[in-house]
Amino acid sequence: MTHEREQLIQEAIERAIGALAEEHTTVGAGGLFELAYPFVAADVPDASLEEVRAGFASVWGIEPAGRDLYEQVLAVCDRHSPGDDETIEQLLQRASRSGDVEATCLLALVKSTR
Repeated sequence: MTHEREQLIQEAIERAIGALAEEHTTVGAGGLFELAYPFVAADVPDASLEEVRAGFASVWGIEPAGRDLYEQVLAVCDRHSPGDDETIEQLLQRASRSGDVEATCLLALVKSTR
């Protein structure tokens, strides 16, 4: 991806986050990626899904190697609707207790890194 194209995608994502994040205060809530995709498509009509995902990761400061893990955590958050003051670890614990196997694996990973 060229630097100019990457910059256009990142700027569109930043505009979308600014316009939409005010209404979605919890991690993963509201499908921010899905809501932002039209903003990106307006600036870069042929942007691929992978380019948009990479743009989000870049805007949020996520290294490419950690992107898949981050997206797994967001998927669990989306499935279990985090509370306003709930940390990601608390959400993973709650999701794990409800039988979410992915949350259980992610929680084990968190505990193993301590």
